[in-house]
Amino acid sequence: MGVLDQDKVDKIKRVLKWHQRGMTISDLASEMKINRNLVAKYLDMLLIAGQVEMQLIGAAKVFFLSRRVPISALLEFSSDLVIVFDSDQRILQVNEQVPILLETQKEALVGKTIHELDLPFILALRASWTARGPLEKGESVSDVDCTISGEQRHFRVKLVPTAFEDGSDGLTFIVEDITTRKKYEEMLRISEARYRGLVQSSGEAIIGNDPEGNIISWNPAAERLCGYREGEVLGQPMSILVPAGSQNDLSGVLKRVFQGESIRRHEMKMMRKGGAALDVLITSSPIIGEHGAVTGASSIARDITGEKMEQYLREHEDQYRTLVEDLNVGIYRSTGDPRGRFVWGNTALLNILGYTTMSDLQDVPVIDVFSDPAARLELLDELQKKQFVKNRVLHLRRPDGTPISVSVTALAEFDDKRNVVFINGIVQDITHFTNPATVSLEGAL
Repeated sequence: MGVLDQDKVDKIKRVLKWHQRGMTISDLASEMKINRNLVAKYLDMLLIAGQVEMQLIGAAKVFFLSRRVPISALLEFSSDLVIVFDSDQRILQVNEQVPILLETQKEALVGKTIHELDLPFILALRASWTARGPLEKGESVSDVDCTISGEQRHFRVKLVPTAFEDGSDGLTFIVEDITTRKKYEEMLRISEARYRGLVQSSGEAIIGNDPEGNIISWNPAAERLCGYREGEVLGQPMSILVPAGSQNDLSGVLKRVFQGESIRRHEMKMMRKGGAALDVLITSSPIIGEHGAVTGASSIARDITGEKMEQYLREHEDQYRTLVEDLNVGIYRSTGDPRGRFVWGNTALLNILGYTTMSDLQDVPVIDVFSDPAARLELLDELQKKQFVKNRVLHLRRPDGTPISVSVTALAEFDDKRNVVFINGIVQDITHFTNPATVSLEGAL
């Protein structure tokens, strides 16, 4: 190519720096007032050295000052390991990170070929270079492993073809230590496997959805709760799981979750396949992605339909008990065996029979309340035959021996063998009536 005129080379670079949009060979020759062929020769040399770039615009070759970072800057500022080889696979330059990793001096590396260094790290790089192949010209990336100071290390190797100012070729290794990343990835993989195992074995429904509200995960408990198989719901909107009247409730929950809020124990309506309504308690949390953005939501749904029903029954039972307690007639439930035992009774019953507390009454066999024990057996016999007696007059006695007369209406409950198991009855004190036999409880309730 002849003798390199460094002044002309530097001038070409200055002119290109002033013309950011690029220049053709003719433009440069005119600007510098030198022969066009000479400009073309210098541009070829700068192109090989990587100091200028060329772009075809139509039929014209337009040259720009190279925008690539110089190797010297890469060596100085990169936190990665950088090793520059010439075409003979000899190390020309390394940055400070390399000798620190290999626990050696820079002088022990520079000038040596890749085959002269018997270090595990260099051997791994050699394998990466060999795998690249002689015909591969562009950049390539591969992962290599090696043991350094007894520790297994992982590296990502980027091979970058390099052109030097004298026109010769080389190869630069930019090596990123990904050991910590690999460890975290493995920990994440194990964690995800454990999480999936917990989700699949959980007794509570766990449902995952994406930012659009579509279902992306569905565990067996969710299938049992809602009646849908996994294949039926994946990709479907969450809205298929709630009745029409609860759509706004669902939208509100998802909106808050995708704003980063966690929802705890939110009561709402869901719907089984087929339309049956469910009462559920929802706990929903955002799924945070790698860069801190919300990438999904995970919701745990617990069926509280039974609990809601029990609560409803308890509330109405309390109302019923209050009503019974306020009646001026005795209400009771007792066992159906010959001696009998009071299971429950209201305050009016305690007052009629002369007992202070229900526990006191429960300590006394029912037959002992009768003035004549035979009357108890006759009552049981009649209930056995008819199941129901109405306005039956009985003579009883209080704990202090005071005799009383009562009118009883009772209903028997039987077991499978038609034995009287329980008796539910109404008792009215008729002691002070002149003609007890004519007293009726009709209208007492």
